[in-house]
Amino acid sequence: MVLDSLILQSKLFFTEDMGIEIEDIVRKEKSAELNLKSHTAMIGVGGELNMMVVISFDTPMLNKLVEVFMEGEDVAPEEEEEIKESVTGEVINTIIGLSIPTFPKRGKGVTITPPISINDASNIKKHKDSKIVSANIKTHYGELSISAIIAKDVLK
Repeated sequence: MVLDSLILQSKLFFTEDMGIEIEDIVRKEKSAELNLKSHTAMIGVGGELNMMVVISFDTPMLNKLVEVFMEGEDVAPEEEEEIKESVTGEVINTIIGLSIPTFPKRGKGVTITPPISINDASNIKKHKDSKIVSANIKTHYGELSISAIIAKDVLK
């Protein structure tokens, strides 16, 4: 159910707000690890849910998002990395914010952490008492993945 919410809100955000058409979505219900793309952000979701949500972008996809967020304004090379991190954080914040009302119990009792950027890791492995669910979303500009690492006590 959580993955369904994340996929739905991602689709709505990218198509309606960003003007980026979704070409394909491939779900992975049980993975042992996440293979991260070039730019990644994550948010902890606590309270009634206990999980980590991770969004990871191909460079061309993130470049398109930066272009949309900056409304075509040029980005100085020395500001590029900081702006990319801001955009990844804003995208994951938006998707989580839109998803919360569709989480179990309509998101009541859910807390979220500020987004964290991870750009040097290549993968994240699950703990034995957790589950990784994810979806790869393909667009004309590249791919992104959105995943949830869910604690065992949420798997009931």
